[in-house]
Amino acid sequence: MLGGIELVIASGELAGKRFRIGDKPLKLGRASSNDIGIAGDERLSRIHCLFEPDGSGGAMIMDLASANGTYLNGKEIGTSPVAISPGDVIDVGFTTIRVAAVSNISDRPAPETESPGADLGLDASAAEGASTAPDDVRGPRIRTIAVRAAAVAAVVAAVAAVAFFPVGKTVSDGEPSARPLGPSSSDWSFISLSYEKVEGDHSRIFRFCMKVDRSGRITVEYDDLPGEKRHVDKSRQLSAAALARIAEIADIKRFSGFDDAYSGSGVADGFSYEMRRIRLVGTTSVKDVRVENTVPPAAFKAIADELETFARNELGIWAMQYPREKLLSLSRASEELGDSKWAERDVIHSNIALAIKAYREAMFYLETVDPKPANFKALSEKLEKAVGEQSSRYEEQRFLANKAVNMGDWAKARDELRVLCETISDRSDPRYAEADAKLVDVEKRLSRLPGGGK
Repeated sequence: MLGGIELVIASGELAGKRFRIGDKPLKLGRASSNDIGIAGDERLSRIHCLFEPDGSGGAMIMDLASANGTYLNGKEIGTSPVAISPGDVIDVGFTTIRVAAVSNISDRPAPETESPGADLGLDASAAEGASTAPDDVRGPRIRTIAVRAAAVAAVVAAVAAVAFFPVGKTVSDGEPSARPLGPSSSDWSFISLSYEKVEGDHSRIFRFCMKVDRSGRITVEYDDLPGEKRHVDKSRQLSAAALARIAEIADIKRFSGFDDAYSGSGVADGFSYEMRRIRLVGTTSVKDVRVENTVPPAAFKAIADELETFARNELGIWAMQYPREKLLSLSRASEELGDSKWAERDVIHSNIALAIKAYREAMFYLETVDPKPANFKALSEKLEKAVGEQSSRYEEQRFLANKAVNMGDWAKARDELRVLCETISDRSDPRYAEADAKLVDVEKRLSRLPGGGK
């Protein structure tokens, strides 16, 4: 493979970014020291997995004993190196990565000289099929999709409790006087935006709607009807840093090459209706882009994915992107992980903290599931029991550490404090902060002793 391998972040915090696997390995994880650092993905380990060249233009992937695993084309790979090829899909945490060949021109962003809106994001085979299929084949299919889409559109109207701002190409009704929320680009400043995604068929509708209003407040609504009857409605005031980030995502320059609308009869993933719409309001204009029943331009999809990721990170609502069965499956996997860590809590001190984390994760996935599964009460009791056990061990271990400190047995105090830190593990826990501060002090005292306290 002449051009080598490229990793394209398809969804998640870094959606739209690309990383080439060159002569050196690439590490991926939450820690900033990684080559691909994804700090906001809570399901990633600090150092999660490794990509490395195979010496012949290809590449390998290896999981680095992560807590939640690395998946290649839907299957967990384990800790042994596995070859990856263009077309493969990798899932790590909440991040999805597409493997592409660097030499493949179709995988590269369109050049800036290309006429705006000329490429609707359709691949060559789809375009060819559209032009060569006989009318007697395409006609019935298009009519069927049109009828089904009309039915879905009626459902969309019913569940759209909050409508978009009025459509228009110039700012009116006092919009120019609104306070800009983001940095200026020439004479244009970001004021507000709306993003809506709808996917459905004749029996179900999924709707995600996100808004950032003129006051800087974000609101997200999510509906899954009529099957699971799941509904989420959350909002909060954005911080200055969050407003700067949303203004960066909604930079008008990123929208300049889009047409106002893209439409077609072909849809993906078996849905009979798909729609995405972004409406950006500025001090001097409004940009409104709607993509309906066709593959969106790659740049538009990247912006949409970034908006969804931003909303989920801000409001902590990652679980709502999955249907009920997926959430139940994720919850069961986390519960099983918690059970295994709990069973070995006497083998490794940190296992009790890992069990608590896994049980909490399992509960998190069930937040929007209604009715709750039969094991929900038992899961709650497991979490409560693990938290109680951790508290008991903490008090006992803290007593032993303080006793060693009071007796001036610094080596023993160091060992007891290390166990105490492992028992808590969560660095945001005040108990961990207290134990860690004592450990730092004890280690400094030991370093002053002859032989470093060894």
